[in-house]
Amino acid sequence: MFFDRFRYELKLMGKKVILTPILVVVGFGLVALFLHYIHSDGIRDRFLSASLEMILPLAAGVIVATIVGQEPALELQLTMPVKYSKTVVQRLGLVAGWSICVALLSSVLIARLDLSYTTEMIGSTLPEQIQFLIGQLAWFAPLCWCAGFGLCIALLSRSRAACAAILSAIWVFEVFFKDFLGGIVPFRPLLLFPTTLYRLTRIPSTLYSLWLANRLEVVVTALAFLLIGLLLLRQSEGLLKGASEE
Repeated sequence: MFFDRFRYELKLMGKKVILTPILVVVGFGLVALFLHYIHSDGIRDRFLSASLEMILPLAAGVIVATIVGQEPALELQLTMPVKYSKTVVQRLGLVAGWSICVALLSSVLIARLDLSYTTEMIGSTLPEQIQFLIGQLAWFAPLCWCAGFGLCIALLSRSRAACAAILSAIWVFEVFFKDFLGGIVPFRPLLLFPTTLYRLTRIPSTLYSLWLANRLEVVVTALAFLLIGLLLLRQSEGLLKGASEE
């Protein structure tokens, strides 16, 4: 029953759920391979980190916004015994779960090839296995954030184009105003990509505590977005109004 439901939901969402994370990782891996041949080792490792921390979460957020914001049979879904909120959560779990699997397998491969960039942010005082596990917060935190935020925006706007535009605008803002976000304490939970965008090794005494605190804050913020999304899913009148306006 579970696998039948899984295949059914996967068929409804389309191949983009499976192919997009793979294409992101493979595409950036090929570019990193090119950088390797021109002997830019530091840029190569950082580029691989960026593919997992900056690009994959954005892709996951857009996919979540697409599958939630585009529901042609919403009225019928709301009349079914199975709540629409449960269906959305299942689809969100499929997208996030597959993206996490791709990112985790990629991280293992990168670590085996000694191409890791994340550990420079954590330091070398911890055991290697613990470093690897904590290092996964580099991509896990922004992936959860983008998925949760994409869910909220999709439910509020009911527009795939608007969701993609807002997520892309936030991505650009993070890149160009990272120093502004990092310099003001209340805004640090919104700093999504510190591993790739910052060279924090210049402050080794506070490196680990700042990086880990930021990752945990981003995860907490992502959980808050997810909670808001679940509350919005319970508003059947709002969902129907958004569908009619679309």
